Amino acid sequence: MSKTRELLERYLLGEYIIPMSWRNCLESREDLVILLKGWCQMTSSETIGDPNIGIGVRPLIRLRLGDRRYELNADTKREGIQIFLENEKKGNTWVHSDTNRVSNALNGEHIQNLHMYIK
Repeated sequence: MSKTRELLERYLLGEYIIPMSWRNCLESREDLVILLKGWCQMTSSETIGDPNIGIGVRPLIRLRLGDRRYELNADTKREGIQIFLENEKKGNTWVHSDTNRVSNALNGEHIQNLHMYIK
């Protein structure tokens, strides 16, 4: 089974990515990119998480890279993901702001509608 298929079968349910715990989180930038690309290609939803479930800030995607932990919130939108993926193609570095918001924009400024944080 391909890595893409494996990740999508594990984490994608209908139009949305299912919530992850730290026990079943992603463990590489490559896996994050594969999952987000697959979500973009296979769905038409505006957000990565179902907006009808829960209220407020809801961590959805969890990523552990060594001793660093990252979370993408359920209200992260397609346009933010698309910009993030374009920047990943360019190999941009990840930076985080004083509020722990993560960006891979060349200028280090946050990407609108990308709600990704270092924990």
